[in-house]
Amino acid sequence: MADNIARSLTDALVRNAKPADKPYKMTDGGGLYLLVQANGAKLWRYKFRLHGREGLHSIGAYPDISLSAARNEHRTARAMVAAGDNPVHARQAERAQVAQERLRAQAGAFETVVSGWRHATEPKLAAQTIAQRAREVTKYLLPEFDQKTIDAIRRVEIAALLKRIDAKTPEVAKNLRSYLYGIFEHAIDIGLIEANPVPPARVLRSRVQTPHAAMAAGKIGGFLNALGNCTANPETITAMRLVILTACRKAEVTSGRWSEIDLDAAEWVIPAERMKARRPHWVPLSSQAVELLRALREISDGNDLLFPNRMDRTRPMSNRSTNALLERIGYAGETMHGWRSVFSTHFNEIGASSDVIERCLAHAPADKVRAVYNRHEYKPERRDMLQQWANWLDEIYRNHQNNHTSVISDI
Repeated sequence: MADNIARSLTDALVRNAKPADKPYKMTDGGGLYLLVQANGAKLWRYKFRLHGREGLHSIGAYPDISLSAARNEHRTARAMVAAGDNPVHARQAERAQVAQERLRAQAGAFETVVSGWRHATEPKLAAQTIAQRAREVTKYLLPEFDQKTIDAIRRVEIAALLKRIDAKTPEVAKNLRSYLYGIFEHAIDIGLIEANPVPPARVLRSRVQTPHAAMAAGKIGGFLNALGNCTANPETITAMRLVILTACRKAEVTSGRWSEIDLDAAEWVIPAERMKARRPHWVPLSSQAVELLRALREISDGNDLLFPNRMDRTRPMSNRSTNALLERIGYAGETMHGWRSVFSTHFNEIGASSDVIERCLAHAPADKVRAVYNRHEYKPERRDMLQQWANWLDEIYRNHQNNHTSVISDI
């Protein structure tokens, strides 16, 4: 682009300019000059006056900025000055905008948003939930979206991912949709996006939720006998028995700690952070449970964990351990969680108090209004119920053994 400025520099003059003992200027016209430093650096500068004040605009260094490019930048800057704008301020604003966009891109990277979401929500979650969530996010979501910013992820992509996973592992797909909804809500809260693109639950195939099946009463004796005769790892057998005797969830037992248990008082207080409902749970221990725990204490190595992982003693027993034991003793179709159903079914059938049953199972009262007024913990009744439960199981076990012995003696 031509101008009416009398130019004095040429490519050859600029290229052949040599450093001197002191910096010197080579003017080109209109306030543009080349500053040749003593160290050999050659810097383009534009000197101007605006609103009665002198200003200096740095255009760049030669040879990165050629003579032609420097003149083009000079013309643009002169036009800004003529319009009353400061090119130095414009450059600073431009650099600030670039830096802001770079920071926004970094903050909006999917992995960064996920990290912020986890930091904001994990203090309210149980350790097992945190571990499961981290596992599923790392396996399914990060590989899918780690190269994208949060505002570039579209609903159609999310739906396609969820449908693909739903076809193989529906429960995981359900979890992932929940995680994604939370991640995008977090992005909205911190100002990265305006709307949540996660599709509604109907994107997943509708399924009837089936509760964990309770073991049939006729199978309980055989199961207890098989468990009693099993030569598997004693810690795993004890874990399975404690799940049954306490009516607790498997994870609540297998992640248990000695510091939560008072054997002399025959009680176990599971802290809120390890409970599904985020409330501490008081568990009265039957005499059978206390005996089990005392025997377990004898073979423990001083670890606070009741059931430390054999590969890493700082972590609790693998979730797979009890499932593997069920398979080993011939009960692969059963679940440990199903024993909570056995417990509830047994005591409801004999007309026990539903309030006591639900407290033993650490369930929140269904009647929210009544729960506000009825704050009784039913501790004596719960202790009596869990002792009755342990005694009933012992009776079934003895009857099975007696009947089995009688059959053998009759042969």
